[in-house]
Amino acid sequence: MSKVIWKLREDHRNMARLLSLVGREINALREGEVPDYYLVESILDYLMNFPDLSHHPIEDMVYAKLKERDADAADALGNLSDEHQNLDTLIKRFSAALKNVLADETLPRDWFAGIASDYQETLLRHMQMEEVLFFPPAMRALTADDWKEIEDRMTEGKDPLFGGETDRKYKALHKEITEWSRLFDEAS
Repeated sequence: MSKVIWKLREDHRNMARLLSLVGREINALREGEVPDYYLVESILDYLMNFPDLSHHPIEDMVYAKLKERDADAADALGNLSDEHQNLDTLIKRFSAALKNVLADETLPRDWFAGIASDYQETLLRHMQMEEVLFFPPAMRALTADDWKEIEDRMTEGKDPLFGGETDRKYKALHKEITEWSRLFDEAS
């Protein structure tokens, strides 16, 4: 498997872990508990920044090469850029709703949970679509030279949460992910 696809899949696994935590907090809200809004805020901060700086530019390069090598497969995906723009709109809506909650605005629980769930479910569906409809055709169609070119153009931006040494602003989030993963693994 290409280093590029491995990285994109690793990013998807990490984002899915974060969405699992968001889901846990949404469930707490729906059950009448007080969710950890600051944890959700940290997750949103990461998801609003890292994918656009590192993940999506790599996908865009793979998509451009796929269009060159197998236009039909690329066309079957639709417009990846539009999908990413829709996700950006949804996360900004979720973030704005969260900021209102943190500013002590009284908002209906169901409304806020619906916005959070809409983003969570849309991102999960989007990543699944890429795993099934995008990555396999790209792995078949792109040449070794194509992959090398993409690797050479990939920025070496360090993932501030999952890249080894966690940035200070994500330390609490990293600790929560580690604990959540441990509990999840024990339950499996």
